[in-house]
Amino acid sequence: MNDFISKHKLKLITAAVLVLFSVYIISGINEHTVIPDHIHSIDDKAPEERTDEDNIVILRRTIQNEPDNIEAMISLSDLYIKTNDSKSAKKTLNEILKIDPYHKGAKERMSQLD
Repeated sequence: MNDFISKHKLKLITAAVLVLFSVYIISGINEHTVIPDHIHSIDDKAPEERTDEDNIVILRRTIQNEPDNIEAMISLSDLYIKTNDSKSAKKTLNEILKIDPYHKGAKERMSQLD
């Protein structure tokens, strides 16, 4: 055993240093990947704490994942109307009408914007 250690001393020391360095790096990465308490994503906010802009982001993300989600599109168009962004509201309503040309709610909202 002593013979083995003396022949491979440099390799054993190198391996031990690499293991310790890897542990140090991994623990440092885990320590720095924790999100500080003062930073919260939109999803972490309670619905009543979200701003209109937060809700627009959430609805746009929903529509990106579910392109035919007319309910989300109606909610988004309502938020655009509320925030006086009639251009985006019309664009969203036109997308609804491409999916469902007879959608009553989309037609009513579009007539309000004209």
